Amino acid sequence: MAGTEWRERAACVDRDDLDWFDLDCNLQQTLPICYACPVANQCLEVAVRYRCLEGVWGGLYGKKLHEYVMEHRSNHAEVDADA
Repeated sequence: MAGTEWRERAACVDRDDLDWFDLDCNLQQTLPICYACPVANQCLEVAVRYRCLEGVWGGLYGKKLHEYVMEHRSNHAEVDADA
């Protein structure tokens, strides 16, 4: 993941009106945005790298997000070493 310029292409970049961590209220609004996002994979990469287990990341949330992050976490062990 080179830099953070990918965020400028994110479908959610101008969607400050949505709370990406309030799953009870916003899934019907947030998920379609994620599913159409051209950089959803980079978003998931951030979730894995920084062990983000809450909210919506790259179209995943809840148990699916947790499973994805933990499954792919071994690729980013160096981040823990830098902390």
